[in-house]
Amino acid sequence: MLRPTRWCDGHLDLAYLALHGHDLLADAPDPALRCVSLPALVRGRVTTVLGTIFTERSPEGAGTPTGYDALDPDSAFAAGVRQLEWYEAMERAGHLRIVRTATDLDTSAPLRVVLLMEGADPIRSPEDVAWWHARGVRVVGLTWALGSRHAGGNAAHGGLTALGRETVAALDGLGMLHDASHLADAALDDLLATSPRAVVASHSNCRALVDDRQRHLRDDQIAAIAARGGVVGLNLYGSFLAHGREATLHDALAHLERVASIAGRHQCCLGSDLDGGFTPMQVPAGVRAPDQFDALDAVLAAAGWTDGERENFAWGAWDRTLRTTCLA
Repeated sequence: MLRPTRWCDGHLDLAYLALHGHDLLADAPDPALRCVSLPALVRGRVTTVLGTIFTERSPEGAGTPTGYDALDPDSAFAAGVRQLEWYEAMERAGHLRIVRTATDLDTSAPLRVVLLMEGADPIRSPEDVAWWHARGVRVVGLTWALGSRHAGGNAAHGGLTALGRETVAALDGLGMLHDASHLADAALDDLLATSPRAVVASHSNCRALVDDRQRHLRDDQIAAIAARGGVVGLNLYGSFLAHGREATLHDALAHLERVASIAGRHQCCLGSDLDGGFTPMQVPAGVRAPDQFDALDAVLAAAGWTDGERENFAWGAWDRTLRTTCLA
């Protein structure tokens, strides 16, 4: 069995981890508590990731490196900039390459990072969009779970706000890619009605297989994303794979097979979210670190996925989507 030549992970909170004190240049001291590091990504042949600029909306979070006060747009902007500057410093040191154009995907950098803003409150106004684009952001999710000034979130339901609609127009004007993960149902409906451009779900699973929370995608939402040429990234958090019990690799396969039954296998990809608020012990055994992603490939092979379909899942779907949507 041929293993994939490389991997692309569509969702890793690298800057968040670093700003909260984790040394990503070294393996985690306790792999049961944290697994993501640059050495682990290299060992796993993970050559490209969507690295987030993730900001937390709450008065309590305002005192943290990645948090902000929801009443103060400037504090959200500052929290986002701190993470952006971490990626830029890592790029200057030669540890990664920020992907700004399709050509950057073909570089020999140890790690290629497409910047994904998870929660758009660092965009204080539509005029800010051009500034963030110039600094390298290419993918934007309008909110995290708790909602934003732009959109309702999966734990704070509602549609796009007036500001959100203006922000969507500004994102579209610069050819940026929309991320549907964490959008409330009403907000995703509004986004699809407002923007004609491609939409991805960087790290979302199937609502039909887990529970009725809006954190997961309905079948019709998967179909709508696929119809625009978008992809759905498999989230490895166990509670998002199986309800009320420990998740397995076969649960991960079940989500992929359901997405494939709706959208086709070519629209399936990985958005692991490893270390994104949960420990490796909350991930299915066998795939608890970036250097274990080949276990996913083995499950797909056993289920009859061809070499080409598995290569597409490992990196090709993300590569194709990024090149055709948001990279000049």
